[in-house]
Amino acid sequence: MNKKLMALAVAGAVAGAVVAPTEAMAQSSNIQMGGSLTVLYYLHDPKNPGGPGKKGDILEGSEPEMFIRGEEKLGGGLSAWFACASSFDLWGGGDGSTLCSRNSGLGFKGGFGNLFLGNWDQPQKLVYNQARGAFSGTNALYGGTATLLFGSSASGLGNGNAPVAGTDSNNPNRFYRRQARSVNWHSPNWSGFNVKGSFSSGTEHTGMGLSPLNPRLFGLSGEYASGPLYVGLGYELHEDWNPATLPVGPAAGQYNGGDDTNISLVGVYTFGGAIRLSGVYSKSEYETGVGSSMDVDGMAFYLDWKIGGPHTLRFQYGLVNDPEGTVTVGSYRANSALERGATVMGVNYEYAFSKRTAGLVGFNQMDNDPGAAFSQGKSAATVGGKQQSVGIAIKHRF
Repeated sequence: MNKKLMALAVAGAVAGAVVAPTEAMAQSSNIQMGGSLTVLYYLHDPKNPGGPGKKGDILEGSEPEMFIRGEEKLGGGLSAWFACASSFDLWGGGDGSTLCSRNSGLGFKGGFGNLFLGNWDQPQKLVYNQARGAFSGTNALYGGTATLLFGSSASGLGNGNAPVAGTDSNNPNRFYRRQARSVNWHSPNWSGFNVKGSFSSGTEHTGMGLSPLNPRLFGLSGEYASGPLYVGLGYELHEDWNPATLPVGPAAGQYNGGDDTNISLVGVYTFGGAIRLSGVYSKSEYETGVGSSMDVDGMAFYLDWKIGGPHTLRFQYGLVNDPEGTVTVGSYRANSALERGATVMGVNYEYAFSKRTAGLVGFNQMDNDPGAAFSQGKSAATVGGKQQSVGIAIKHRF
């Protein structure tokens, strides 16, 4: 009998040791886990007979993630919170396995808004995301407008310093960024208005020796949302990022620093809850060196039409005008006698199996002017060529 009582006592102690910390955590903070998966399977045709790339089928993911978030109420309306969102690759596509590589941070929330440090989408990107809605910024099956308007995307990277010729590991020519080591503030909602601001730490400065460059990012946005209307303005400044990776030193065209900027204006209106129409205008200016620069502007439009029940049709159209400049920056080509703009056009049909699972059939085409060479990112573009993608996608949130 004593042995049975002792066994029960030991079992109770072990159960208490396991349960007690969990209960204590539940009382002090709110922990959430979840994520999303999107897998694409499509035929990609680079339209380059005899040139780079072949027609072929592609299986890949689009922004898969798993997240864990927590918040602790500290009293007086103040909370501490954290978020760690990581790439979540189930199909062997090499999307990355680094923990907290997607929007992740640590900060405080209260009457002053949300102040946090981390790896986070910047204000200009957050404003543009309101326009694109369910479309991707860059993927080949239902994206591409960010490729034309912002030089593609950059995620989890620091300041684009490139103090040595040919070094551009931080993609210094690209706006539409998730910036590592950034300080961020998101204001409260003031009767529909809100403001977001950010700046990057100067971590890269310490490794630049005697270089006069001090690369840093600054971001700012203002937004208004009321009922069916949304209007947003995003601004981003890159100081000393050397986007064209010009030679440094005594050579002609030495990069002595400069400011690269993007401004994006977004408008969204929803008609009767069934039709969502949105648009963005973007203008970027690059200071690439002594007496050299690059200016580029463009726009994009999106339409979401909830036909009824689980059925939705979506359309996108984007264009970039001829870049004006003396130095090529990324895919923005320097002045020539040829037109150097491009367009992207896409249409897709989505069927919602449930609130968390949907299937999609889509078509997307990027079309270059005679002097342009933009790409959907799956094969090298030929000057003046076009690229097409057609296929399916499956989306699931958990």
